[in-house]
Amino acid sequence: MIYDSKASQGVRSVLSTMRKHNRRTVIQTVTLNVGNFKFPCTAYDISLGGIRLKVDMPIEQGASVLVQLKNKLKQTARVIWSADGFMGLSFEDNPEAVRAGLGSLANGLS
Repeated sequence: MIYDSKASQGVRSVLSTMRKHNRRTVIQTVTLNVGNFKFPCTAYDISLGGIRLKVDMPIEQGASVLVQLKNKLKQTARVIWSADGFMGLSFEDNPEAVRAGLGSLANGLS
């Protein structure tokens, strides 16, 4: 298979117009609380609407979790997808509450 960077850029452009919020690439350690259990994981991108994480165990789609990013964001979220060790979470608070929790990480996010 030949990699076509122009096609890839086109796909990314279309996907970005479908998203409600723009995303910022991050590589940050995150603590994920699921019920009484805490799991360390890594965040790869974040927006005012959600976060994409790399996790070592599957968590059921629709599960409610608590995400803590550094000493900043502490947000309730819902698992909306998972595949190949990654999962996407949708924050349950409004975007302005998420912006306040992110502090300087929210610069440029809308």
